[in-house]
Amino acid sequence: MSLQPSTASPPVGDTLGALYIGSIIAAVLFGITNLQVVIYYKKYPDDWWFYRYSMGFLCFFAKVLDALHVTLSTHALYFYLIDMYGDLMGALESNNLSMKLQLDVNVVIAVYVQGYKFRCYSEAPKSYNALGYMLSGYGNALGAHFHKVLLWFVLLTVAASLGAAIFVVYDISIVPSLIAASTIKTAIYTFSSTVAAADVIIALVMSYYLRKGRASTGFSSTASLILGLMQLVIASGLATSACSILTLITFIVLPESLVFLGIHFALSKLYINSILAMLNYRREKQVNKPNAEPGRHSISAILRITPHSMEGSTEEAASTTWNIGIPLTEIQDVSSLDDKLNHSKGTFDC
Repeated sequence: MSLQPSTASPPVGDTLGALYIGSIIAAVLFGITNLQVVIYYKKYPDDWWFYRYSMGFLCFFAKVLDALHVTLSTHALYFYLIDMYGDLMGALESNNLSMKLQLDVNVVIAVYVQGYKFRCYSEAPKSYNALGYMLSGYGNALGAHFHKVLLWFVLLTVAASLGAAIFVVYDISIVPSLIAASTIKTAIYTFSSTVAAADVIIALVMSYYLRKGRASTGFSSTASLILGLMQLVIASGLATSACSILTLITFIVLPESLVFLGIHFALSKLYINSILAMLNYRREKQVNKPNAEPGRHSISAILRITPHSMEGSTEEAASTTWNIGIPLTEIQDVSSLDDKLNHSKGTFDC
């Protein structure tokens, strides 16, 4: 269906103004993403090798795409606001390649981060849940509650997002102009709703595993940490899904404007920030734990045990020495529980 010529130009604030505001918000989130990457590698150098290397690949690939998205959106805005200054209809009816490419990159980042979350599930062995290790630092807490049925369910949602992404990328490539984006309603409806549903499902499944892990642990500090992670997972999943839903709502309510594109600018940044926030949450919780009371000497929060070598030379013992670290908070939890049990036993003996 061809567009009907309009005698009046659409408001600048609802078209180019919305794109300008969206690009500013996206640039701010891009800076926050860079900061979170630095925090992760600086504050968490002893993370599991799988997540160190996978985070390196995630950060490299995602950050390249993220930087490319910022570059393309900036170039597109320069074209619309500077090169086409004073000719609003000419700008809206032009076929700018940078605008199309940045929309495609935004879609690819969203699906890529969802696929990375699925990768965290698929790498979980039977008794060592990788997702639990990544989120809480206690690998065995969630392993007993890992179900392959939910794994395939998450895979199905990610595959649906990938199919919707291919659909919308193809339709974007054949759109003749910026103002004609309102003609690809089916693709926008499908992608926004599918991605939003996938985000909610992934967040609920992750929260389910965290809840099971919290119920299985006997340490209050671990349970408190997992509870905070559950809240963060739900918040991050709701943030990305809310962005997709808000894009869909503004597209339905304001079909002649470009407000939905301005909101869509921030989608990829929210995805990358959400997964980095979950990884950095562990270090934040550990840093915020007090190690000493005021007026007392500071003590280590970790009890380290170095077992003696049974036999062999000194060189062999030095090469085979283990370091076992046990958080003192966990020992205190066990001690308090043991005191309660002894007290209860004493009352029965009387």
